[in-house]
Amino acid sequence: MKNIIYFLAISILACTSNNYYQLVEGEIDTDYLLNSPNTAWFQKNYESYIVDEITLNKDFSKLNEFNIEIFMNTKCHDSEREVPRFLKILNSLNFSKENLRIILLNSDKKTSDRLEIGKNITNTPTIIFLKNSNEENRIVEFPYENLEKDIYKIINNMGYKNVYYSE
Repeated sequence: MKNIIYFLAISILACTSNNYYQLVEGEIDTDYLLNSPNTAWFQKNYESYIVDEITLNKDFSKLNEFNIEIFMNTKCHDSEREVPRFLKILNSLNFSKENLRIILLNSDKKTSDRLEIGKNITNTPTIIFLKNSNEENRIVEFPYENLEKDIYKIINNMGYKNVYYSE
């Protein structure tokens, strides 16, 4: 009888396993980053990052005026490094997860739902800052100074240019 109950429990768990954590492209959330086998690197990189407290002590109140979209790839070493750092900074600043959108791109920097269309994604990660649905600025692949300083300059309209910017 014990074996039957054990077998039934295992069968039910196997049938209800969530395919969400197996996604390789599409919209995800921070829960995916914490729990997917595709992002085993996330927790360690998040915890090991030490935020720039000196910069974070400045006025970041304008951050709440923005929506942020992160376009990333789980096999991209720049995404593995920068996305956990960026999310740790956002958490330190109490940024609302409702204003955050995370999109996984495949190796061609695309999604089957075409979420990247019109976004001009050339490198990952690309972090886009939107205000009233209009792009204000972006961080591409890695920060110019550091993430904290780059975010501060973007939200305060201080003439930030990403590392690939050209006129």
